[in-house]
Amino acid sequence: MKKLNKILIAILLPLIFACTTDTTSFEIVVKGGEHFPEDAEVVITRRRLDSLRKVETLVKERFTNGVLSYKGKVESIHSISFSVRSVTDGKSGSPIILMALEPGTTEITFSSTNDYTFKGGKYSEMLINPVINDAAYQKAEKAFNNHKVKDFSIKDTVAFNEYYRLVGISSRARGKVLKQVYEQQNDPLAKLLLHNSGYYTGDHIEAMKTKEELASQLVDNREAVLTKLQNEAAKKTYAIRATLDVGKTIKEFAADNLEGENIQLSEVLKKNKYVLVELWASWCAPCRAEIPHMKRAYEAFHKKGFEIVSFSLDEKRKDWENASIKEDIPWINISDVMGYESPVAKMFAQPAVPANWLVDASTGKIIANHVRGKALDNKLEELLN
Repeated sequence: MKKLNKILIAILLPLIFACTTDTTSFEIVVKGGEHFPEDAEVVITRRRLDSLRKVETLVKERFTNGVLSYKGKVESIHSISFSVRSVTDGKSGSPIILMALEPGTTEITFSSTNDYTFKGGKYSEMLINPVINDAAYQKAEKAFNNHKVKDFSIKDTVAFNEYYRLVGISSRARGKVLKQVYEQQNDPLAKLLLHNSGYYTGDHIEAMKTKEELASQLVDNREAVLTKLQNEAAKKTYAIRATLDVGKTIKEFAADNLEGENIQLSEVLKKNKYVLVELWASWCAPCRAEIPHMKRAYEAFHKKGFEIVSFSLDEKRKDWENASIKEDIPWINISDVMGYESPVAKMFAQPAVPANWLVDASTGKIIANHVRGKALDNKLEELLN
């Protein structure tokens, strides 16, 4: 009888343990908070399923004695974004870390605001450690961080061009590492997380097709659902962008200026020879860095029949108004203050800003797009001199 009891215990204990072990719990531990300002807080977000351009905040908490611990449940493994930000000005005090929300303990330990080690979570380690341990990426990030701390003005064109040049070098270094990691994977979820965290084949159509195939294997996983929604949105975007190519007719739209006067693009076209339709926002540093050059082009060519219609993607009138006054914008400057949810933004495929289209006013046809700096000057010289 005792022997039978021992056998039953040996059989039942593993079953009991299996039933009580929680495979959905996670904990994210962040150490090294003393390297950040006193007002620093850890922010963890993820893409929303109901609005792909918006995020939902999972964590927004300050350190306690240099440490933060956050626990919760995860129904399915998916991408999240981690950063440490200043409460005062909202600026990121750490690199933005793209990782996975997954069961188990994940530990991020900062040795400075830019340097950290990462431990725990096989998917997150796959996304992060090969990159941060790569010599070429480390070199690129060091150069970028050294430039970033100079805190240059948005009107410093040279500094901004260098900023984006260094961003490009870092992105390419990261992409090269992720490509190597991707080629080692057989797990569809690992591959999908890599695609959604920066791995790119160089071909939008091929990438969409691959992600659709991977998502179909993962059924109702959150990352898969999000990917399907992103692909559907991307297809619509490509279709809209095709209507904005050179040779296509610019679409009509109207909005109010800061004085409350309603401005219609068609009326502006009637009064000019060439019109630059520009999408911008107060929060867009490259947009504002371009304004001084646009002013020079406007001064040189406005009397010859050149006009600019700027449409702001701000969501708060005060932000739009303050930036417009500070930049002293002399051309037509309008908005519906609806941000990326604006019908006008959607009409132009909700592009990254700055974005522009140069229009032949006599025909309404787009004759150039995304023309900036000397490219804009050269085009206007060709057309108006």
